[in-house]
Amino acid sequence: MNSLAFRAAVSRVQQRHLRRQTPAAVCSLSQTRSHAGGRVHGTRSYSTAGGRGRQMAGTAGNVLLVGSVVTLFGYIMYTLYDNLLAENGVTRVYNESLDLVRANPQIREIFGPSVMGFGEPSHGQRQRQRAISHREFEDDKGRQRLTMKYYVANKKDGGDHTGVVRVDIAKSAFTGKWDYNYVVVDVFDTANSRNAGRVEVLVTDEFAKEVRASEQTRRNRRFDVGGRGGSDGSWFSALNPSNWRK
Repeated sequence: MNSLAFRAAVSRVQQRHLRRQTPAAVCSLSQTRSHAGGRVHGTRSYSTAGGRGRQMAGTAGNVLLVGSVVTLFGYIMYTLYDNLLAENGVTRVYNESLDLVRANPQIREIFGPSVMGFGEPSHGQRQRQRAISHREFEDDKGRQRLTMKYYVANKKDGGDHTGVVRVDIAKSAFTGKWDYNYVVVDVFDTANSRNAGRVEVLVTDEFAKEVRASEQTRRNRRFDVGGRGGSDGSWFSALNPSNWRK
């Protein structure tokens, strides 16, 4: 009887202890069992469904956050590579071609030693740094091409001249590398509102051969109505009659 009374007292104490705990807490229950050879102590753990739900929600949130960071980092790295490191990256082609323009003696004579490049012109000085106009396409020979257009002027005061820089690069079918076809600057005399000529900064031999072949074709078809309005009479538009008429 004493043993039964003792176990009943222990059970009542444990029940009062459990009632004092919060519902979300994990409780440890130690039970004492009597056997002929002695006592065995066992432990049971209890957890609520609400606690498991909050833990799963927290884990899912962390996974989503890490995934978003990795995706954003990958996009940033791809954008930097595509613009700065790739051979046909817009920023890279712009910087390289602008260096060629600045180093040209004729350009330095017209615009001075300080030449700046900028996007589509605007009335405000702060708005000059606009996106550079460019176009990627596949030509009739199956080559990947990139054409670009931007503007140059005197860096200090703008001067009396404005230049329109036109760039063309193509991907070689043999080497897989991108090579320049041409870099030319059409100069406009803003003081007298007239064209002041064209400076051929770079024209490759291969492209020059294509130009001569195109000019011969144009001369043979100059009275053909199919070619009307397609050229301004220059070697540039002879090869690209539709690209720069806009």
